[in-house]
Amino acid sequence: MGFTEGQEALVNGSFEVFNQNIPHYSVLFYTFILEKAPAAKNMFSFLKDSAGVPKDNPNLQAHATQVFGMVRDAASQLRAKGEVTLTNASLGGVHVQNGVVDPHFEVVKEALLKTIKEAT
Repeated sequence: MGFTEGQEALVNGSFEVFNQNIPHYSVLFYTFILEKAPAAKNMFSFLKDSAGVPKDNPNLQAHATQVFGMVRDAASQLRAKGEVTLTNASLGGVHVQNGVVDPHFEVVKEALLKTIKEAT
């Protein structure tokens, strides 16, 4: 699957907007996830014991930044090589351990797209 220069630029631009207000967009991103899949709350250590999505939580912000960064990196790889290779070999194991299955990725994708739409 190829990726155009314009598509990569859109992803990079969205990442830059996200970085301008990480606390806000992180909360928005996880709010969208929990709206679609409330049970997913227990899959995130930084959400388990909270009543909703906590504001100013550094772990939440760090995780959201990793997700957005991985999307940006994937766009660059798609543009350059036509495929994506994960650089963190333990990532899959962590997701399996936390019970993540394919439908969860669809929820995250929708939340990511909604967050980008709000940001741009």
